[in-house]
Amino acid sequence: MSILKIILTGFFFLLICFALFLAYHFTSNSPVTTDEVFRADEKAQTQRSIKNFLKVVEENKTDYVARGAHAKGHACVKAYFDINKDISSSLQHGIFNTPGKRYKSWIRFSNGASSVKGNHDANKDARGMAIKLFNIYAQSLVKKDGDPDTQEFLMHDSPAFFTENIADYNEFVESDDKVLYFVSDPNPFKWKLRELRHGLATLKYPPVSPLWNQYFSNTAYKLGPHNIKFSAQSCTLPQANPEQEQTDPDFLRKKMRDELMNSEACFNFMVQLQDPDKYMPIEDPSIEWETSDSPFITIATITITVQEFDTADQQAFCENLSFSPWHSLEAHRPIGQLNRIRKEVYAASSKYRHSENKTAIPTNLAW
Repeated sequence: MSILKIILTGFFFLLICFALFLAYHFTSNSPVTTDEVFRADEKAQTQRSIKNFLKVVEENKTDYVARGAHAKGHACVKAYFDINKDISSSLQHGIFNTPGKRYKSWIRFSNGASSVKGNHDANKDARGMAIKLFNIYAQSLVKKDGDPDTQEFLMHDSPAFFTENIADYNEFVESDDKVLYFVSDPNPFKWKLRELRHGLATLKYPPVSPLWNQYFSNTAYKLGPHNIKFSAQSCTLPQANPEQEQTDPDFLRKKMRDELMNSEACFNFMVQLQDPDKYMPIEDPSIEWETSDSPFITIATITITVQEFDTADQQAFCENLSFSPWHSLEAHRPIGQLNRIRKEVYAASSKYRHSENKTAIPTNLAW
């Protein structure tokens, strides 16, 4: 055999090995279940996560203690949340129980980073959208003992989370190098290349406007008997991003301000139902549920009316609000391990933040 043939054979062998290596890393073995599966160490991992999250809050505080994630808010805006009149009867659960029903809400748009300092809107980052419906018992919905006063939906602009379980998430938060963490094990078969891809994809250049974006729940929830994920997509996504001035560190807030002074904005609120015969696990938020397996179904419309939100009083009101996926009716209960730890982590973070800032969570949400 000639030297050239030996070299080519060796090259193709290495190429095949590399392809198999990548296939190994980009294939998940998380099981598909319709019921939650609790970890044996979940309580310990939850306490570990609380400690880590409060440490992040503490490390990033200045004269003001911000949220441990999505620290910088662009705006809190008033919005109507209208249930579609043609919503399927199979999806009429919880707040969606009456077609055509209208709710009022506050919506907070944000950057994902944990620090307000140096948080320039041009930075590559995740962007968040948190919805707080507050008049949920004004019509046919009956409040039961233990029910919350609000129904909240928290999202950011990537369809998949960057770790598959809470142990990995805690290790990531504790790591000194947030990129090296994914490839730090001496054994390359223990690297987390799929998760690294998700992490890098999460850090995006800014949208033209937070009002022209799509946001995703990442984690799974109940909708009555169904397991779902949800998403909010702008009704008027732009075909192309026009050039814009991005030197101002708060240009996204100012873009929203200019838009909402002259015209309203709208989002389609959509749900994606789990099909247990497809690869749609509920315990692993790093798995994107494919729309070819289960398409999103629009069940409500969000309308952000023409308004002026950029005032000191409204900004202070916004930052004193507390958002949690667990501010939820049982019909929309968060499910999956990442959601389960968020219940205690978010509560501890909010308590610490408001205590340090000597502020209270607003109770009058009316507008």
